[in-house]
Amino acid sequence: MAKALTESRRTRYTRQAMSDALIDLLRDHPLSSISVTALCERADVNRSTFYAHYDAIADLLQDIEDDTMAWVTGALDRITARPDPSAIEDDIARICRYIADNRRHLQVLMSQKAGIDFPERLLGLVYGRSVIAERMGAGSLGDSEADRRMHFVVSGSIGLIRHWMDTDLGDPPEAVAHTIFTMALPTIIPLTASAAAPAASAAH
Repeated sequence: MAKALTESRRTRYTRQAMSDALIDLLRDHPLSSISVTALCERADVNRSTFYAHYDAIADLLQDIEDDTMAWVTGALDRITARPDPSAIEDDIARICRYIADNRRHLQVLMSQKAGIDFPERLLGLVYGRSVIAERMGAGSLGDSEADRRMHFVVSGSIGLIRHWMDTDLGDPPEAVAHTIFTMALPTIIPLTASAAAPAASAAH
């Protein structure tokens, strides 16, 4: 785990240098093959400095993930505190913009290279919010059906974000967010509207 140290400009710089070095190494190597020595050489720090901050490389990776999740949690807290349900799409768009702005780290975290559950945690934060679950109509479904729909939504959204990143973020964040929003949280068509067409056909 990350060790508690007095936060200073030098401490922040050192941890950032090690984070950047790990992300660079993960682009070409699996986590299991990255040594502390290789990391320190890339970050231009010595081994004693690394161990003053972390017990293992996996702890550094966890620190990177936790920092990102903390930002996402704060963004969700600010947005979902508003009563307007339309804020949900803004919520997703804000996260997509964050991904675009931090693509260097996020392209690795959203891939399989890091060997962690970051994508599931990221989308789980979004869809775990009660306002979103209510918008999906989960409360009107049985537990099994609601669970299946939630897994479908999360898996599909993760797949789209990975595709977006694999294609070098060719689409704007707002477009990706809109697709996720409209596919995962479709507007429910009133029964009277859907029944109107058959009724009209029967009249002819």
